[in-house]
Amino acid sequence: MVMISSTRFYSMSDADLCMFTSNLVVTMRRDQTEFTTRGVTALMVTAFETLGNAFEVLPPDVYYLTDLMLATEAKNTQRDACTLKLRAIIGYAKIKWGSGAAQVKRFDAGEMTKYDDKKFLTTCRLGVIVATDYLTDLTPVGLTSAMVDDLEATAQLMEDAMNDISSAQTQRDIKTQDRITKGNELYDFVSRYCEIGKIIWEDVSPAKYNDYIIYGSTSSGLSKPQNVTANWMLGDTQVHLNWDNVSGAASYEVYHSPVNFGMPSGTYSLLAELPSPPQGVSFTADKRNYYKVRAKSGSTLSDFSDEAWTEVVITV
Repeated sequence: MVMISSTRFYSMSDADLCMFTSNLVVTMRRDQTEFTTRGVTALMVTAFETLGNAFEVLPPDVYYLTDLMLATEAKNTQRDACTLKLRAIIGYAKIKWGSGAAQVKRFDAGEMTKYDDKKFLTTCRLGVIVATDYLTDLTPVGLTSAMVDDLEATAQLMEDAMNDISSAQTQRDIKTQDRITKGNELYDFVSRYCEIGKIIWEDVSPAKYNDYIIYGSTSSGLSKPQNVTANWMLGDTQVHLNWDNVSGAASYEVYHSPVNFGMPSGTYSLLAELPSPPQGVSFTADKRNYYKVRAKSGSTLSDFSDEAWTEVVITV
């Protein structure tokens, strides 16, 4: 599995970054004369627009998540089929020798519903071996070689589906990495051009200056937390949540919204009050986990940060 090491440098959603880029291109073309005097040509603006358009058409995570979900569904179907077929074979052994017989225990399938997929698959392979060994003894009570072959074939289909899951997860991780890298590249241009725009219009036009502000701030005196990121990798016991410290904040409230994969955030609830970033926070397994943060000082609260999310896939 490919581990994702990059961190998104922006806390807005990819869709919001695309829209902001599109609006920024229009604004920069309005102010092209001023930008040209600072070394940003019309060709550079067009290249920036092209970069934004290329990022916008990248398939979203749900596109690759669907392949993972379909492979998982196929694996579960084959596992259920293996369970029924192995139980039927063991049933013949119980008829022949009784439930507590050593021959029955040799199948090692007493707790198979609790086994993880790898252990379960090994148990099915063992079942084929044991059933083959006992075929002569069990034929009189109904076992056939076709039944054993059927279990072996179904176990292979389950293994194939498990390999498909691994491939789908790897592909998803690669595409997520690619999307992070290209999003960060685009956001780097957005930040650079917005800084130039603010320099152009500072003390000249407040309205035009505001066109180049990426994130707003609250009137409470506490700015909303910026650059919130949420990252989880297979094996992690917590989501790694990070954000920029806010001047004057004594603590931070973290809110959480778990939803089904590929869905927008739903109702948020307070998860924790934390002293400073970065922090490990809890998650809901097999869900897309959204987080947002707000700064706190006494009774004063900032606006909420933009959302950050990560998907936690435990059941495969």
